Amino acid sequence: MNKVKFVFPVYVVFLWAVFFIAQAYGAIPQWSWEKSLELKKEQVYSANFDLGNVQKKLEFRWTLFKNQGLVLHIRYDKFNHQVVLYKDYQRNAFRIPLARGDNTLKDDPQLLLYFKDFADKKAHLKLYIEGLGVSVLDENLSQGVD
Repeated sequence: MNKVKFVFPVYVVFLWAVFFIAQAYGAIPQWSWEKSLELKKEQVYSANFDLGNVQKKLEFRWTLFKNQGLVLHIRYDKFNHQVVLYKDYQRNAFRIPLARGDNTLKDDPQLLLYFKDFADKKAHLKLYIEGLGVSVLDENLSQGVD
């Protein structure tokens, strides 16, 4: 009987620890910047970021919307990416680490690009920066194909 009383408090403490750890990892992210975009085909969005002493440039455009997939051409820090994003969960986002390094820390800045919708021949996107140490210097949106 005494053994049962001793095990019960340890079990409760364990459950509370699991609960609080799950809450910490499931917390809502804090965005340091966010932007909504409507891009026409071949319209180029560009932005310059300041990461401490370094300035980096981001450019992207979309070229094709087929079978509910949006083909994006992204260039960041002179490195090209081509991705296909869909509206469904787990295929609607692309993450770009903004700072060089191991990126194992949660506070390392990252750009998240979300595909929200495609309507009226325009792609509706949402951009977020998560993490610390980055600021947007300027943004530009070129003319696209009608």
